[in-house]
Amino acid sequence: MGVAGYRLSRAARWLLLPALLLAPLSGILYAVVRATESYEPDQGWNLLWTAFDIGSEGNVAVWFAATLWLLVGALAALAALTSDRFRISWWVFAAVAFAASADEAAQLHERLFFVGDHLAPLLPIDLYYSWVIPGTVIALVVAALLLRLVLALRTRVTIGLICSAVVFLLGALVIESISGFVERDQGRSDLYVAVMYVEETFELVGVTWAVIALASMFHLTRRSGGLTLAFDGFSAAPDETGQNRPLAG
Repeated sequence: MGVAGYRLSRAARWLLLPALLLAPLSGILYAVVRATESYEPDQGWNLLWTAFDIGSEGNVAVWFAATLWLLVGALAALAALTSDRFRISWWVFAAVAFAASADEAAQLHERLFFVGDHLAPLLPIDLYYSWVIPGTVIALVVAALLLRLVLALRTRVTIGLICSAVVFLLGALVIESISGFVERDQGRSDLYVAVMYVEETFELVGVTWAVIALASMFHLTRRSGGLTLAFDGFSAAPDETGQNRPLAG
């Protein structure tokens, strides 16, 4: 790889910083809004809080979450172009990530309430956020479609993607359901806000972990007159030498 080469995951790790800090920042600004009673939309502290509120829509936090999913999709698409194995699966991976990015920006998953409300009577418990039911089905289908691909990757990438999925789904399905119970019983109380911020943090960290895992598959090497990008994501096999092609720029 040479002295000037490095994995793209080095840069991707910096994304963990905002992923971990957005919830505390939102919580601090929320506390200031409560303390100063800045409840009007045009008041300074409220304007600042809503600009970074991890649980709101159409703000910096939403932009960051949507961008993370775009990065996942871009890395999966890059893998589809530079790898000779599982190309269709990589494109499916990319499509799922791009759809998730659109969901973050437009809150599309909330429209699953229509389906969830019809399925809810089949469950032994009352899920206030019934969209979690079809959401779980979608997650299982995606996992089934991508399982062979994920297991064929290098161990570090496989572990990273599985752990990222577990962390994300803990937030998106489990803690989201808990926040639904809290909202049903207490409304949008301080406890609800706290649980929601934990949920959103799990989701952001999960997606960031996926970006880091996928980025670790690529080597970027500076050469005279340009850059060389090489894919190195699959476990090596004796008869597969040279199957992954570098891209020179």
